[in-house]
Amino acid sequence: MNDYEVLAVPVLQDNFAYLVCRAGEAVLIDAGEAKPVFRALKENDLRLQKVLITHSHHDHIGGCRAIQDHLGVQSISPAVESSESSVLGTVCRSISTPGHMAVHKIYYFLELNTLFTGDTLINGGCGRLLGGTPKQFFDSLQLIKQLPNETRILGGHDYLVTNMEFALSVEPENADMQARRDLYRTDPAAAIFVTLAEEKKTNPFLRAPSVERFTELRKQKDYF
Repeated sequence: MNDYEVLAVPVLQDNFAYLVCRAGEAVLIDAGEAKPVFRALKENDLRLQKVLITHSHHDHIGGCRAIQDHLGVQSISPAVESSESSVLGTVCRSISTPGHMAVHKIYYFLELNTLFTGDTLINGGCGRLLGGTPKQFFDSLQLIKQLPNETRILGGHDYLVTNMEFALSVEPENADMQARRDLYRTDPAAAIFVTLAEEKKTNPFLRAPSVERFTELRKQKDYF
């Protein structure tokens, strides 16, 4: 699938939107802000087809109206049922992952080995409980863990430093967590955008063996 490209577009203070691109066409994952998206489309000579939304928090949809009005594209709400469809000639699977919110979707591009996780899974951490339940969130993470280990995980924020500091407070002897934190200093992108295999080694929420342990960790992180 070498004719596909994924562009991470920094928006707001620490958010990411993503452009999945092929042959001059693109699909946007989340739209926290419009201007950086317009700039990326122009710089890369891309025509936007549609917007896929993970969840309805403003930092993920704040630029959606401007993008729709300016480009005349459709936005796919996270409230739409889980589905599998063709996007840019490849399969995109919308997966329901409640927890951060009661309604949250992630987007899995099977042939690209890429998963856009919004605030369900965020470089070594996960989102807060802001509408969903601990059981829902834990179950959503178990769904993600079943995907192939080589899947690239592209989350909605750059929270890497704080997440690794918390992870090391839980597992201070974990060399993989230490290495990921240290890598951020020299190559932030390499530390942020890793495979599911790497997330399994460095993300304490993915490593939680039970919903009870997940709940405990989430409460600890809220006050970290």
